[in-house]
Amino acid sequence: MQGLKNIVSGLIATLKPKSNQLEIQTYYQNSCGLSEGEIYNIIKWLTEGFLEAGYHGRGHLIFDVGNQNIQDLTLTAVLREEPMFLYRLGVTPSPTQAGVKWQLESQHPSLRLYQLVPDENC
Repeated sequence: MQGLKNIVSGLIATLKPKSNQLEIQTYYQNSCGLSEGEIYNIIKWLTEGFLEAGYHGRGHLIFDVGNQNIQDLTLTAVLREEPMFLYRLGVTPSPTQAGVKWQLESQHPSLRLYQLVPDENC
């Protein structure tokens, strides 16, 4: 039943118009336990990367404490072809649906930032 809900919410999200301005939508920011300064630095790093790459649209950032149900969020980003990132606060990132995986962004100094990418093994 949860899988059907995820698919329906993802399909509805694809109908919304895409943004042509840079926007980073965050999730679980208020409950992650990081200071405002730490959150600001993470978002600033992502913003600079988007601008450097010439990306103008919506991006997503999940502050993940682990074992969260984030599959509806990741499905929406995949269907809308919008970049999604996860900042890991726990030991491992929360799982996502089949066909995609979390890839570590080794350029970020914390080594806790991941990008959602296609899983070539599926």
